[in-house]
Amino acid sequence: MASVQSYIRAEVSRGAFPTPKGAEAFSAYAIASGKGLVPEKENTAYQTLDYPMTFETLGEGLRLFEGWALRELVSFRRRCRDNLVSCFESFLDFSRPPFDIWVPCNQSGCSYTTSSLAEFSSPPWVIELFQRHLNESREAFSRPLFKPQNIRGEYISALNAHISPSDCGSCSGVHIQDGDMLCKESEDRLTQALSEVCNLFHCRQDCASF
Repeated sequence: MASVQSYIRAEVSRGAFPTPKGAEAFSAYAIASGKGLVPEKENTAYQTLDYPMTFETLGEGLRLFEGWALRELVSFRRRCRDNLVSCFESFLDFSRPPFDIWVPCNQSGCSYTTSSLAEFSSPPWVIELFQRHLNESREAFSRPLFKPQNIRGEYISALNAHISPSDCGSCSGVHIQDGDMLCKESEDRLTQALSEVCNLFHCRQDCASF
């Protein structure tokens, strides 16, 4: 059975089987927990972050959960939420790299003052982007958690919406010079924030086996 299990895991890793979706992700987590399948438990726990953790989403799959497994998944999701919230809060600190790149916006009707923050400020569209995801991340159970790989697309969309009415030379210039770096650093930090929780989740399972 060990060789069969290794073969199945290898096939899963290379994408031979479809990824569980919606309630299936929660059911897969419950089954992996009950069978003591640690790698599958960790992977499916991460997959559940793509969906709200509500009674409506879990549906009949809730019957598959042992009480301890459900509590563990709730705790895992809460830690992911806390790490994402801390990450987005740090993004709003425009006195620290890489978020200290912005200059006053010169688009008509979209100026802002730097008097209270000296040179450390940011255009409203950047603040609104990070603040919105900060607020949404706090609602970890009623909505999916933010995917780090989406931050670049969200940033580009917000930038385009800002400069499309009339060309904003200052924000465009900052983006051309440092936009890619900002997106990569943001994605890396968000990915690390979630990876730390997943690694902790895995370590806790290893410790529990002793």
